[in-house]
Amino acid sequence: MVKNYKIPSVEFDVPPKRRKTSRFSELTSDPTSLAFFLKKIEAEEEDIIKEYLSESSGEELLLLLETGYERKSNELAVILKVLATIIVRARTDLTDLFADTGRRLAEGVLEDAPLAACLRALKPQSSAEAAKASLQLLAAVVSTDPVFLGRGLVRSVDFEHPDWVQVSRRRNIKDPTDVRTCFINFIASFLVSNNNLLIRELLESKNSIALLISECFTDKPQNVLLILTLLRTSICENATVSKTIKMRIFTRAALKQLAYLYAYRGEALSKKVALSRSDAEVDAHSVELVRQALHRLLLPLTSSPLIGLVFRERAYLEGGKQNEHLLSFLFSPPMDSAFTDEMRRELVANCLLACPALLPAYLTHWTASMVPRDSENWHNLMAFVNQLFFMFQNHLVNRVSQLLELSQDMAQFVQGVSDICLPPLGIAEVLHSAFQHESKSVTKAANTICRTLRQNLVLFLTWLHTTEELKTKGATPKPIIQSISKILLERVLVDKWLQRFSKTLQKEHTDVSLLKDQILPPTEEQEEEEEEVEGKDEESEGLRSLISTSFFVDSKKVSSPEAVIATLSKKFQSRLLMLHKLSQNPETEVTERELVKLLKIWPQLAPTCLKTYWHHAVVLNCMAAAVRLLSRSTSKSGWVEGEKNECVSEKISPCPKHLLKLISTNRVFKLILLEKPLNEEFATVPLTPLKTALVNLLLALAEVDPKTTAAEIPLLSILAAYRSSLSVCDRFLLQLIYILDLGGYSISSIWGMSTQSVIWGDRLADHYRFGETLGEAPQLWRELNPGAFLNVLDKDKLLSSALSFPVTRRCLARSMNVEGVNLDHNHYDPCFLLPLFLQYLSSDEAQEELQPSRVDIRGFYTRNCLAFVVGALSSYSRNIRGLAKSVIAQFRLLSEAWKPTKTPSIPMSVAVMKQFPERVQLNFMLDTLRNSLSTKAGELGGGPRRAVLFGSRADTSFRLSRVHANFFIHSLGMLTKPEHRMYEVFWNTYMAKPAIDLGTVPDFIRIMYSVHKDFRVERQWMVKLCADSLNDTSDYLLLEKSRVYKYCLLLYADPGVDTTTQIQILRLLTATTRIPRACHALTRFHAFPLWLFRHALSTTHSPSLCYFFTIISQMIAAFEETKEASPCLSMLRLLDTTFRKMHDESTFTKRRIKRITA
Repeated sequence: MVKNYKIPSVEFDVPPKRRKTSRFSELTSDPTSLAFFLKKIEAEEEDIIKEYLSESSGEELLLLLETGYERKSNELAVILKVLATIIVRARTDLTDLFADTGRRLAEGVLEDAPLAACLRALKPQSSAEAAKASLQLLAAVVSTDPVFLGRGLVRSVDFEHPDWVQVSRRRNIKDPTDVRTCFINFIASFLVSNNNLLIRELLESKNSIALLISECFTDKPQNVLLILTLLRTSICENATVSKTIKMRIFTRAALKQLAYLYAYRGEALSKKVALSRSDAEVDAHSVELVRQALHRLLLPLTSSPLIGLVFRERAYLEGGKQNEHLLSFLFSPPMDSAFTDEMRRELVANCLLACPALLPAYLTHWTASMVPRDSENWHNLMAFVNQLFFMFQNHLVNRVSQLLELSQDMAQFVQGVSDICLPPLGIAEVLHSAFQHESKSVTKAANTICRTLRQNLVLFLTWLHTTEELKTKGATPKPIIQSISKILLERVLVDKWLQRFSKTLQKEHTDVSLLKDQILPPTEEQEEEEEEVEGKDEESEGLRSLISTSFFVDSKKVSSPEAVIATLSKKFQSRLLMLHKLSQNPETEVTERELVKLLKIWPQLAPTCLKTYWHHAVVLNCMAAAVRLLSRSTSKSGWVEGEKNECVSEKISPCPKHLLKLISTNRVFKLILLEKPLNEEFATVPLTPLKTALVNLLLALAEVDPKTTAAEIPLLSILAAYRSSLSVCDRFLLQLIYILDLGGYSISSIWGMSTQSVIWGDRLADHYRFGETLGEAPQLWRELNPGAFLNVLDKDKLLSSALSFPVTRRCLARSMNVEGVNLDHNHYDPCFLLPLFLQYLSSDEAQEELQPSRVDIRGFYTRNCLAFVVGALSSYSRNIRGLAKSVIAQFRLLSEAWKPTKTPSIPMSVAVMKQFPERVQLNFMLDTLRNSLSTKAGELGGGPRRAVLFGSRADTSFRLSRVHANFFIHSLGMLTKPEHRMYEVFWNTYMAKPAIDLGTVPDFIRIMYSVHKDFRVERQWMVKLCADSLNDTSDYLLLEKSRVYKYCLLLYADPGVDTTTQIQILRLLTATTRIPRACHALTRFHAFPLWLFRHALSTTHSPSLCYFFTIISQMIAAFEETKEASPCLSMLRLLDTTFRKMHDESTFTKRRIKRITA
């Protein structure tokens, strides 16, 4: 056997290759070298951080934190300082180059070992430099990404730990950036993030804000100003922070600590040192800034029910208990001498005005200090008490009305009134002693208070003798005055003033002018005005019907078209009456004899109408009917449309060309078209119907001769008159624009406009100069910007139009009946906006889709244009749905190719979140929408729904029901509101499946029976969605299939259901019973009349009565329309009779119960 021997290797004298090492590897290898690296950074001789990040990712710095658990404080401080400096630079001026590197370092700091090292640096035995570096590093991490890194850090920190308490108290008055300052900046990094989720998580963590407030009295002035500003802007004025959280933060101890700042004396090591300073040792300017900032915080906090800590009274006896925390604040030591300071005096006055129930207890607290003496302090106190009583004079009616509603009986009402109109029990003896004092100035101060109280009593008695509110309580003024007279002996102990108060009570005060300065809440004023107008005509249903009928008759006599024609020349009346009937019904047959008479008088009729009778809308409508009649192809005599857009024959004069000339040269028609004021003679003529009639005439002329119309009436003038609404006038204008576009006169051909820069309405006056008449061509004087129409559109109106999309609106055609369809004029017209959106998002350049720099993608979304397009998917028209799908597809391509605008010193990821943070979620949502509208039954969306609804065909092919359309629209709007409860609910729905099932209401059962603590919010939102989205029988079938009515009818009877949900259920039933077939279906499947018998007759809630009244009326109307009599009809009539007997006419009048019309 042969063995294999290894030949020994021979080493040659060849030097080994030197590894390429970075010049920073040694500087960052250990803390000692890192200290030298930190000195070079602080020297700022060269941008060493930029060079370092270009060669390294910084991971070796994190390794230094992970290794060496028991590092010295100075070594730990160096590592943390270098990391903080690098992260801050990567987030600010180096963001374009190293944003990702900075973010990775910030994420690495939150790993277990590095975060433990940071928290170890905060221990009391650690050095101040290490603690400061740790806090600066953590603040830099939060600023890098507040949403993810900030929220992750909040969940990892326990602010109740003793180490954090010691850090918050660690100060050094010689160091401008001591540990306490770094701690304040660390907390501020959360509050200035403008992310409400992060702010609420910080506020919900215990002790975080308390550490800020507890030591602020001895802080540096700039730190105090920062704390007060953050508390005001990020907490007090933040609408997403609930009152519960504010109560948890601004406790009695916290309010007391804040109130001490009214006596702020500058930075010090302790309160004792600060308070021992004289005025000469204090910076007066800094102190005044702190006091003003504190006042701006505490004033709304203690006097605003909306953003403050004030709870509205629910009962008179409980009013003080609900706001005991504020009373404790007013009794606290820093508020002890509030009357000596103007700011604190204003604070107390506003707080007591917001919580009047606290006034007696507050005055009782000062009883010991009110013992009469002739001193400046006593006079100041009594002047303050007089100010409090005087303050209620302008708010007395509001307070008395509030007491009337809160009081359970008249005794409580009298007790509450006497507290602001008579001397309270706590100071009655004080005033009696003051009148017996030897000093005249003391007596004068007491007289002033009594005089103010007597004036309050006069105001109350004036209200008492003139108000109608007492009748609701079944009371009269006389017993109330008698009760006050009995109390008077206990409250007024001076004979002179007792006689004056008695005489005041005996006199009847009816001078209403005394109440002219009363301040009432705006909502109450509006409600009173509406109730005053509506209540006069609502005594009973019969009276309302009678009044409306008589009004109709009177108006018909005064301004009916026939009456207007009767006032014109007799030789024209018969022809105009014939033309008026033709304008009302275009299918009316015109005999040959009537046509001959019209042709005979036409040369005199047409010029006279346009020159003399132009201010009558009925005349212009008759002219439009005549033009259409004479241009009929079946007419033997009249105009015949020429070929190739040639002008029509002039055998009948005046022809359309001459009529257009008369209109374009008359200045008054330009004023009518643009709705400008006419001269004084015609100032009372309503412009809207006149404009509609004029546009109707122009449309009739354009249908005959579009070429001459475009030449005589500039398209810009038509655009200036257009409002893009669904009113009859705007639909006429859009039809006119469409006809001119077919003739080659498109909007994009206008000088200064393009497919991406189109505006209309009043905004055209900002870019074009119009002449005196319609015939003068407007002149461009300011260029249009691409996407200028986004500023013309009202985002709220767009959202409303999307949620109530006009599903019956059809695409434009050469000939269509504009007036035959009733549409809401408050909504935008999809026939105008959808093509405009498509042109804006499209481009002639093929590469524009990949570089959407000229298109404001996020503006298109935030202005609710995308929501409007999604709403268009519920249209009955295939063409409109096709347009909407094209717009969404184009938007999806542009959104995918979108890139943020480069901004110096901001990382790309931060720029994306700032410029378009919703993009990824938006694309995901649009993909879900596309999957839901699949083309085959086996695909994601489940295919089209049934084509036959209640025996009638309906176009439901690949169409969203209004329920699903509104669901997607609300989802789009919720992307910008992550703090809302429904944000999480929406995303649970989207993440569950790749498509939404169009055959059921999305997640109805799961939302209605949610186990979340905010289940009421989810339930109310879902029922409201169903109520607002019910439009036709297809929507009803969808809700019926999803068991919506079954569960809602059961839920209404649940004893634990809240009133808001019940109202939403009644809104749903009101919307359902507007559909006659749905009324029969509810009766058949749910025995709905029996349900009405049970609940309509047992409720006493006024809003519910209004809805029940409407539902019963609509049910009766639906069954009365049927050909065969139904047994349910007699049952519903019995229900209606019983309902009206239980709630008689006086109840209907007093409680303003009326039928819901929308």
